[in-house]
Amino acid sequence: MRRIHPFVYGHVIGAFVVGLVSGATLDLKAVVVFSSVLGANAAIGSLICWWRPGFEAAGWKLWLVATFVNPLMLSAIAFSVDQYDCLVGQRTGWNCMLSDAGPLVVAACLPSPLIGLAVRWWRRRAIVA
Repeated sequence: MRRIHPFVYGHVIGAFVVGLVSGATLDLKAVVVFSSVLGANAAIGSLICWWRPGFEAAGWKLWLVATFVNPLMLSAIAFSVDQYDCLVGQRTGWNCMLSDAGPLVVAACLPSPLIGLAVRWWRRRAIVA
């Protein structure tokens, strides 16, 4: 049986923690939904990282791939591009009410790959010592 790589543990559990913290500002339903969605998307990103570039790749490559193949990150970037005129203030009104959601979701997707890299570094260091 294959062992789960430390990067995957850190990435997925880090996403759950980010979802837990961000959902805790609202209510219990938000905690469950945010942590589940972020964790599931981190798992998808980890599967793609397993394929390319691999979990033993350089940290900067692994971070870039884990961050930008996350389906939630891609959706948030696409939403931000679509709502660009609202974000820069060229358009206002009721149609721009949720335009800040894209950058907030992007910010929620950034920490979990870094947590995964930190766990990978920590495990390598613990094995050597």
